[in-house]
Amino acid sequence: MVDSLFQIKNQNPKHTIVTGDRGVGKSSLLMQIQLTSNGVNSLTDRFKIDRGVDKFNFLSVWHDVDATQNAFDLALAILGKFESAFKKFLSGFSLEIDLAGFGKLGRDKQNPINISSLIDEFVVRIGKVAEGAEKNKKDGVLIFIDELDRIKPDSMISSFFKLTSERLARDGIKRVGFVCAGITGAVQKLEEEHASILRTFRDVPLPRFAKEESALILKEGFGKANHKCSMPNFEDRVLEVTMGLPEPIHLLGSEMLSVDIDGILLEDDFENAIKKIVSDVRKNKLASLLRKAGGGKYQKIVEAIAKHDKKIVPLEFIAKVIGQEQSQFSTNMATLVDREIIFKPAIGHYAFTDPMLKEYVKMNGVLTLDE
Repeated sequence: MVDSLFQIKNQNPKHTIVTGDRGVGKSSLLMQIQLTSNGVNSLTDRFKIDRGVDKFNFLSVWHDVDATQNAFDLALAILGKFESAFKKFLSGFSLEIDLAGFGKLGRDKQNPINISSLIDEFVVRIGKVAEGAEKNKKDGVLIFIDELDRIKPDSMISSFFKLTSERLARDGIKRVGFVCAGITGAVQKLEEEHASILRTFRDVPLPRFAKEESALILKEGFGKANHKCSMPNFEDRVLEVTMGLPEPIHLLGSEMLSVDIDGILLEDDFENAIKKIVSDVRKNKLASLLRKAGGGKYQKIVEAIAKHDKKIVPLEFIAKVIGQEQSQFSTNMATLVDREIIFKPAIGHYAFTDPMLKEYVKMNGVLTLDE
């Protein structure tokens, strides 16, 4: 990611997309990269990352995509945020990008905008943004876009990225970069609309913490709090209840410390911490997630996943528990994935996106909602 900043500064733009599972920390990483791009060196200094420069000084904006937006909506939002950014940070420079004129492109919602006209008008205006940034001694212009997986295949956003990057390069506007994030599969979703999108974006996968990493994070934290963990099979149990996600790891560690009374962390402290998280700290969030899953067959599927002794559950097990053939509830599984209740870590296997939901269902059961 730092290399991408360096390359954009040196007129060799590298557009990137951070991908990973929901809750793995993509938005947090994106925020750290934005801070780094604005000259905050705390993270890169801590990890002794060679930036290639003393500090970066980019002009940047941030946009969260939602499912209702198309390419025009995205382009208009980006330009509007740059206009605001110039007024806020570069008050001595007048930026004339004719935002109102650009907005007229989308006035007639019955007639889709010609993508070529959209790119032409956007690149002209983003070129003025880049020119203004250069006059204000900025390293370049960065467009941070989060939740990219929420776009619809017919939004033309994939074509927008591909054609905009090509047009910027052709017009010699080489200090503008897209820095995006989306859940695993976001690139494939973009490919549905434009097959060559990977020529535009460099995919930066952000994996979950491995078993050893998850346990090490906790043990180091315990040590700083003058506690010692003497629990057998600690690594396996940690991975089982956190699935290597940062927030559950943090919650587990803090609550184990909160329930411990003797400075020695054992199995009972682990189990009491889980109970506290499920019944107190995360109770409302988990209950809302369960309700979001839906009723009837959806609750039976959720219950089946919770019954398995492992977090990652084979589809055959779910079919056996609910007493149906896989083809009879495949649509329900797809819906639960879309609702972000479960995800698909491997072919024919599923798990809860929030690993604590399994513990909640085990303690409280499922909802009795109608189908």
